[in-house]
Amino acid sequence: MVSMQGPLYITVFLIAFGCITVAALRSGRGLRESTDFSLAGRSLDSSGVSWVIIGTLVGGASTLGTVQMAYSQGVSAWLFTLGSGIACLGLGLFFAKPLREEEVVTVAEYLGRYFGCNFQSYCSILTSIGMFVHVVAQFLASMAILRSVFGFSDAVSFLLTFVLIAVFVVAGGMVGAGLVGKLKFYLLYAIMILCAGFAYYKGGGIHAILERLPKDAGMLSLLGHSRFEGLVDISSMVVGVISTQIYLQAIFSAKDVRAARNGAFLSAAIIPPVGLFGIVIGLYLRAYVPELEANTAQALPYFLNSSFPPALAAFFSAGLLLIVLGTGSGLLLGVTTNIYVDCMQKVGCLACFGSELTRIRVCSLLVLLLSLALAASGLHSAILKWSYLSMGLRGSAVFAGLCIAVFFKEREGFVRFLPILYFIPIAYLIVMIRFSM
Repeated sequence: MVSMQGPLYITVFLIAFGCITVAALRSGRGLRESTDFSLAGRSLDSSGVSWVIIGTLVGGASTLGTVQMAYSQGVSAWLFTLGSGIACLGLGLFFAKPLREEEVVTVAEYLGRYFGCNFQSYCSILTSIGMFVHVVAQFLASMAILRSVFGFSDAVSFLLTFVLIAVFVVAGGMVGAGLVGKLKFYLLYAIMILCAGFAYYKGGGIHAILERLPKDAGMLSLLGHSRFEGLVDISSMVVGVISTQIYLQAIFSAKDVRAARNGAFLSAAIIPPVGLFGIVIGLYLRAYVPELEANTAQALPYFLNSSFPPALAAFFSAGLLLIVLGTGSGLLLGVTTNIYVDCMQKVGCLACFGSELTRIRVCSLLVLLLSLALAASGLHSAILKWSYLSMGLRGSAVFAGLCIAVFFKEREGFVRFLPILYFIPIAYLIVMIRFSM
């Protein structure tokens, strides 16, 4: 694939993304202890908590994936960001206080205090697999941007994505995730508002855009073609977000309960509108650019490159790449924390690598290497499909136990729930396999 972008576009893209990457690298220079890497020293205020959640939750699925799904299926593409906002609201209302007060590092560690060490390991493994699955969506989104800008092949885009995520996750840890999240917030809203406004203007308004959409495709149904599938998707999102290590890690990193709660509320207010902007863009493209149907993952990069001057389009594309990589690195930070705290630390793995901070960073690289094989297996699939599967798997492993631990204060007798808690993830996978056949 040959790049269609000129020298000015590529130059601006490289400069913009280079500056962002340097900022991320500098954020990790002050890291001295493992708690700085994993929990930012438990010092985040409410905005810092929100930056971490947004920086990880709002990525390729919320931007490129939402535009892609809106192009293909219409308004149901909002379920991802809508579910994310509902989940953050629930996190602030019900879970932030008990989770922050426990002074734990991982959600599996929290559950282990109620259901035992074996269940802690079981949850940690399953939630790590779930986050691995979500990393696939970030690889797909990053590759779409790199192919659009440079004309790279799948293989080159894939390997370059791997290197860039490694830089982000190893260098900055939780501190870097917060900084990247803050940058992502401003870039994200600037890009999506301008793009949605321009799509609205070029399309002649919402009414004109809707008039050109296929009449029998169910494009205006919030739950999509299948009400059951739509309900499963949004339920997976709500349960998955509340059950995911990296989002809860933001709560654990707060300086106090108030900061944890308010950070979750701020995220709940900020995230859902992003999906609405993406829907406007996707519907406009479906109405006026039907030839994109053969490669819907390129929908948002195509819109940027065809609608704005080269320098501005390049800056926006660099911002989108940051958004995607920030989510991928945040997810891998969550996986690393799970595996290191709940598994490796218990058996003394990586003890030969000196300080605990070094061991965690080595663990993060090993985790990233393991993610390559899974990402390589889904290079041509829909971005949001991987995200929904990921959320459901994480939620099935954690959510029920988390609700029991939070809402039922008496720990005696919790062991009677263990057979059910062990079975829920198995049942979820069985349902998903049957549903997809």
